[in-house]
Amino acid sequence: MKSRRGRPGKAFLAAVAATFLVPAGVASAAGLPTGARVDGLVRYFDTIVFGAEIEKKLAQKVIARWDQPIRIAFQGRVRPDYRRFVASHLKTLTGLTGLTFQVLKPGQKGQNMDLVFVPRARMEKIVIPGVDPGLIAKLAAPGGCYFLSVKKPESRIIRAIIVINSERDKFGINHCLLEEISQSLGLPNDSDLMRPSLFSDRDQLTEPSRTDKILLKALYHPRMKAGLTRTQALRVARKIIAELDYVLP
Repeated sequence: MKSRRGRPGKAFLAAVAATFLVPAGVASAAGLPTGARVDGLVRYFDTIVFGAEIEKKLAQKVIARWDQPIRIAFQGRVRPDYRRFVASHLKTLTGLTGLTFQVLKPGQKGQNMDLVFVPRARMEKIVIPGVDPGLIAKLAAPGGCYFLSVKKPESRIIRAIIVINSERDKFGINHCLLEEISQSLGLPNDSDLMRPSLFSDRDQLTEPSRTDKILLKALYHPRMKAGLTRTQALRVARKIIAELDYVLP
């Protein structure tokens, strides 16, 4: 969850043991030994999945993922550009996670993810049943964008609401859409531990970085089961991330 410098905020409602064996000193493209790079990626996965910046009590205790098609509805003043941004990001995220996304037609019901575009002054006035208005005000205060997700049980994400400041420039909105949709998939926290990254407050990306791709792929890898505890998940993540780091350019 984050809420700094006009950047997104997050809230989440509940409703490292083996690596590839490589010669010591073999350097990665980043100038780090391969084993050290995997160590860093595992720490980053831990921070982004299980950390929480603002409301520590809302930190995830288990791996939480979507296990159903995500049906998206737009609300508010929606420019054609926004729809194009979303279509591009959903194509990317499908390739990384295997999830199915459907953008509903205007007036069509049955959504489980809402993209809400409102002026900054209205961001804190969004009413969401079961959510403390004080929390929404805190998330909205920087004036960027934020999301809230609903889980039932704790390991299963069943709904998300993404609120975006419609007064931002197109680049900012494009970045917000990619970041918030990505984080609503089960990567809720933010950190500057590795950059560039969607999950860093210092970067505004409109395409996932290599690091982001590894985290998204690891979260939705068949061996990363929903409901794994932090200890269990990090043990599995180390193996998956080592494999991904070896094969991804």
